[in-house]
Amino acid sequence: MRFAVLGEVRAWRGDTPLDLGPPQRRAVLAALLLREGKAVTAAELVEGIWGEDPVLRAVPALRTHVAKLRRELEPDRVNRGPSTLLISVGDGYALRLPPGRIDIHEVEDQVAAAERLRYEDPVTARDTLESALSRWQGAALGGLPGPYAERQRARLEQWRLSILEDRLALDIETGRSAEAVTELGPLIDEHPLRERFRALLMTALYHSGRQAEALEEYGRARRALVDGVGVEPGPELSEVHGRILRAELPPVPRPARATVTPAQLPPDIADFTGRSRVAEEIAAQLTGGGPAVAISAVGGMGGVGKTTLALHIAHRVRDRFPDGQLYVNLRGVDPEPMPTGDALGGFLRGLGVAEGDIPPTVDDRAAQLRTLLSDKRILVVLDNARDSAQVSQLMPGTPGTAVLITSRSALTELPAVRRTRLDVLEREEAMTLLTRILGAERVAAERDAAYAVIEQCACLPLAVRIVGARLAVRPQWTIASLAERLADESQRLEVLQTGDLTLETAFRLGYGQLNTEQARAFRTLARADVPDFPLDGAAAVLGVPVPRAELVCESLVDLSLLETPAPGRYRFHDLLRLFAARLAGSTAGRDTGEGESEIVIRLLDYYLASTKNLLGALDYSNTTLLLVPTTVSGHTFADGAEGQSWNDIERPVIIALHRQAARLGGRAVALAADLAWVMSELMDTGSRARELADSLKALLETAIRDGDQSSARRLRVALGAMMQIGLGEVEASLEFLQPISQPADDAERRLQVLAEILLGVADRRTGNTKDSHRHYANAIAWTRALGDRSLEAWILALATRTLCESGQYAEAVAVAERAIALAQESSNAVALGWATHELAATRSMLGAHELALQLAEDAVRMTHRNGVRLWEGWARTRLAQIHLRAGHDAAAEHEATEALRLLAKAADPLDRARALSLRATARAARGDIEAAAREHADAAEIFRRAGLPAPTPATLFAPGPAPQ
Repeated sequence: MRFAVLGEVRAWRGDTPLDLGPPQRRAVLAALLLREGKAVTAAELVEGIWGEDPVLRAVPALRTHVAKLRRELEPDRVNRGPSTLLISVGDGYALRLPPGRIDIHEVEDQVAAAERLRYEDPVTARDTLESALSRWQGAALGGLPGPYAERQRARLEQWRLSILEDRLALDIETGRSAEAVTELGPLIDEHPLRERFRALLMTALYHSGRQAEALEEYGRARRALVDGVGVEPGPELSEVHGRILRAELPPVPRPARATVTPAQLPPDIADFTGRSRVAEEIAAQLTGGGPAVAISAVGGMGGVGKTTLALHIAHRVRDRFPDGQLYVNLRGVDPEPMPTGDALGGFLRGLGVAEGDIPPTVDDRAAQLRTLLSDKRILVVLDNARDSAQVSQLMPGTPGTAVLITSRSALTELPAVRRTRLDVLEREEAMTLLTRILGAERVAAERDAAYAVIEQCACLPLAVRIVGARLAVRPQWTIASLAERLADESQRLEVLQTGDLTLETAFRLGYGQLNTEQARAFRTLARADVPDFPLDGAAAVLGVPVPRAELVCESLVDLSLLETPAPGRYRFHDLLRLFAARLAGSTAGRDTGEGESEIVIRLLDYYLASTKNLLGALDYSNTTLLLVPTTVSGHTFADGAEGQSWNDIERPVIIALHRQAARLGGRAVALAADLAWVMSELMDTGSRARELADSLKALLETAIRDGDQSSARRLRVALGAMMQIGLGEVEASLEFLQPISQPADDAERRLQVLAEILLGVADRRTGNTKDSHRHYANAIAWTRALGDRSLEAWILALATRTLCESGQYAEAVAVAERAIALAQESSNAVALGWATHELAATRSMLGAHELALQLAEDAVRMTHRNGVRLWEGWARTRLAQIHLRAGHDAAAEHEATEALRLLAKAADPLDRARALSLRATARAARGDIEAAAREHADAAEIFRRAGLPAPTPATLFAPGPAPQ
């Protein structure tokens, strides 16, 4: 272990920071550390921490702090066993550490070394003191309470100032007088009565050729002393004044510039994991030579491992840059990033340029850097850059050097850069990283819990490191216990922190870069808990035109706060979404009116408007006139094929919105219910039918709980369609499809029609053709009451199939022809396609195979133009059946295969099973008995699970009902 007191009190075991608890506990530890192994009585500790008037239970509190320190410092100590580190001495304690474990000891060693080197090697002595001063990380014992900490803080500050005076004296002796003048001015303002600072400033001014200013400084010093404390300057200050007057201060020769090979890279990461391909690619680009400077930029969100990767690559290729490596952390996400001039100054010093030779302006410093690098092979690492402007002046000008940049910004304005967007780790890479931190044995013992932790960290390297660090210093914790805490999204960000290492801090730094518009978009878009979202959906949520939404979203992508998996689509990393949603929750409702419900309503409004447009593009029905009014235009569609593609892409988003709406209730449920109604009329449930059904059930429960009968009726009908068409669960669908007893308005009458249609389909599928006819008749009566001839055409097309399957061929032909006429009259392309392939099937049953084939092929072309896979799959299934009846076995097999290809992506297991049975029959006829038997068995199993009889090959040839 090692400890630090020169700043906040901290401790590490190896590279892992320890949790030292609240300020009073740290004050106890500091008191023991500063006694350097000597015993401290309880009374001394109480007085040092609580003062002369301690609280009533100060001693018990002290004992508690000591006990918790022991657990943290000695985690392997047997419970209540003797401590070998923080031992009891009488009623007090002593902390027995090996030498050199406290940062104070390191400073003492460096000061002693500098004293030995002062005369034989003043440059090294000066650098040694500079290193000693760098141990201070703020005020010593920062934030600790009590009189003891105050006394020690003052003592350590005096020590620091003394070391600083010695280093400034060596600055002057080694030719850094100009640098010393710059540094001493603010120090004197802070410590106006410290005479040695005044003496050093006078000396530095004199050696900089500014004798008059040195004498003026003496006058200011004398006035400050006389006016402040009523004393004259002391011997040192007076002596320097006299020697300047007598010109007795010898000139300090400016040292010749030394040849310096900078090696500024921070250490590589011992447990570096994954990234092998990208590391190889960047390393090859940096070392490949060429006519220009090789520049590579690594971008990505906070915590994704940009710096880790850059340093790993830099160490991997450093032997290819024999003239050295320059490194700077540009602090791009800090509130005050490093000025470019400061970074240039650091590079020039690293290359051996004396302080007095460093130009004052940024342009001149950049020119000097390019000159120095012009004949060298040096690798420049610019870590954590804010933007292109910050790094443009840090670029070398000639080939041979290479530059590696990390930034959350895309640095789009920087030319000739190879850009790499770093993603999170692969799942197994994240597991490897956790294993390297915790050890293989511990992870193997709880492998499932370890995978759960990885997924809750969303494979973000920083999150995995934090979890690993927390578990590493808590061997008594199980991985499962931490996984359980991480499972709660409301506390996940709190769990993902240890010591100074916090995920939220990394995210907040990136958020701090945003302007007002970007910050609002970041917070607002995260309130919709969806896997991703389209650009026009984002515009609807933000209430801005699409071009403006694109500018804002793309700027967030450039800053690595948003991802773009495809053109026009955006998503949050899971942990960034939690962070953004938390920010939104802290600001929602103050003035914006942008709470979670409002955001979800806006996005549902967009999707409902879009599905209305899709129905319109298909000339499907007048349902859109009966839906909740929408406030945005929604996505528009050129044809049904585009609508099918959109439906496939957006289905996971709609499912997630349904779930969120079910949790929120209110108007969100009403919009979601109408959206579900529209989707049920399309009847294409896609590959997520079960998830969609579950989300609809959650919505239905919320609507019933809230007494929203209108939404509940819509959701019951939508669920009936989903269970029957999407999942093939005919019996289960019936519980949702109870007719509406007294429809209150046209919307409910339209729902009644859809319910009757689905009941008619269910009865046909179970062989109850009588009731199927009755339901279709009811549906037609309701439709005529609504005056919707387009909808009537659709119902007649469906009724044709029931008539055909019950052997009523003449009636089926008449109804189909009536459906075709109504569909043409009302421009209902969907009903026209359905009626045509059902007429074709009926003609085939009557033996008119050539006419049936012509009609069926026309129907396939119509449904293909409509663009909905499910509808084309149905038409091709009918065409395959007609080919089979006509004896065209090869053509039947081909069409059944095409139908299966389409239906496999559109759920509907029952129609898929029918197509499979048709193909099996065709294959059997062609002699492929083994494949046919296997496919017949597969089809029979689907029907068995649905509780329906499977079709037999004989029914495909004989006159009479077609297969189910």
